[in-house]
Amino acid sequence: MNTWLPLLVTLLIQAFSALSLMAVPVLVPVEGGVPRLSANGIGLYLFCGYVGAVLGSLGAGPIVARLGAIRTSQYALALSTLGLAMAAMWPGGILLAAFCIGLGYGPITPASSHVLIQTTPAHQRNLVFSIKQTGVPVGVAMTGFLIPPLGSSLGWAGTLLVLAGACAVVVVLANPIRAELDARTALPQHMGQPTALTVRFMMQQLFVPLTVIAQHRQLRILAAVSFVFSGIQIAFTSYIVSYLTSSLALSALLSGSLLALSQLGGVMGRITWGYLSDKLINPLHMLALLAGAISLSAFSTASLSHWGVVVPALLLSGLMVLYGASASGWNGVYLAEVARRAPAGQAAQATSGTLACTFFGVLVGAPLFGLVVSSPGGYTLAFAMQAVFALSIGILLFIHRAKFSDPKPDPV
Repeated sequence: MNTWLPLLVTLLIQAFSALSLMAVPVLVPVEGGVPRLSANGIGLYLFCGYVGAVLGSLGAGPIVARLGAIRTSQYALALSTLGLAMAAMWPGGILLAAFCIGLGYGPITPASSHVLIQTTPAHQRNLVFSIKQTGVPVGVAMTGFLIPPLGSSLGWAGTLLVLAGACAVVVVLANPIRAELDARTALPQHMGQPTALTVRFMMQQLFVPLTVIAQHRQLRILAAVSFVFSGIQIAFTSYIVSYLTSSLALSALLSGSLLALSQLGGVMGRITWGYLSDKLINPLHMLALLAGAISLSAFSTASLSHWGVVVPALLLSGLMVLYGASASGWNGVYLAEVARRAPAGQAAQATSGTLACTFFGVLVGAPLFGLVVSSPGGYTLAFAMQAVFALSIGILLFIHRAKFSDPKPDPV
């Protein structure tokens, strides 16, 4: 099987998994009279979703080892499908639905990393992982394109059920390549795996990925990178429209367009940084450069409201593209490096552990940013804080660069 078919399938699953997670938050303002969730409850909804994602990510390793990566991805997306249906049909269970969707969202990336590390040649790995991770902004973009027209014509329940049906179709479409790939990604029965994935066993296994991270210095550093970067990313995407409208007095339409432009920068950035990391720049150096770009973007954004003049549209657009390309473009390079640095046969476990740190960063990042925004320092101090955090990560990578010796020989 060539490299690109597994990439296509994992990209498709990643996109619809992201669509599942963001569907309700995007639908709430569209269907203002019908939703079972207020606009103020979106934060709580996402919190419940990412709590589920943390648990789903930590539990992914043994499931991948037992069932194989594609079957695990199918079950995970089916769980998110169930969550969408629950949100549509059970008004009182909206937060439980969020948890269910997040529980399905969590295993997707560890499972796909386990597939791609075994099917991708070393010289294409950063590019392939980066392309796969474009599924997240693609999925978010799909919610923006699909939900407004669906919401206005089908209403709350109809829209979510249609999206659930689309996710179910993707689950079925992944089946033709499942047997071959799962035969390569599931561990043999004699390697100590249990005969059944019991609840007790799964509870015990939640801490295994974190143990893998704790035992390897390189993975600990990468986990710290993802914790900070993901917090910056979620805060940027969550608050930039409010900042542009309140501090720069831009229209909501223009502010939303600038957010979309930043996400386009994120898609282009993920692919570009992945390609450059394969061909020209060491992946660790690339992450350090992205930390510097994030810091520069955040500091520049913090200073905009103090210029005292109207910011030229071209300059503002360029800044948003740079911010999005760096703050939303690091994921593929980071995930490829985690898989490359993982102990032999433990790519899914290592990805699960570091991804749990990524989701913890999401849980902390937006509330911390909002807390600072509500202080006397406002958005200026909040974006300056992001600049300092990103610069600190760049310095961390520079200080520990000698500890990132070449990993084990590639199995591919």
